[in-house]
Amino acid sequence: MRLCLLCCALLLSACGRQNEPTLRPELHNVPPDLLQACPGYLGPRPQDEGQISDALVAEHAGRLCANGKLAAIDEILNAGPR
Repeated sequence: MRLCLLCCALLLSACGRQNEPTLRPELHNVPPDLLQACPGYLGPRPQDEGQISDALVAEHAGRLCANGKLAAIDEILNAGPR
């Protein structure tokens, strides 16, 4: 029984706060606004054709925003010294 308690104590001691994720060094040159998410459609589930159209337009705008940010980040990362 003591061995079981000892094993449980060892396993629980491994649990704890995880380290904060750190940015890779090459990402320090990327402006923070490029690392923010682009919202797509955030409204309720569309019920008719007009709402579906609005949702598609908003989703398309969000994807264009995200793709533009990815292109800018790629340009920043690939323009640096190699």
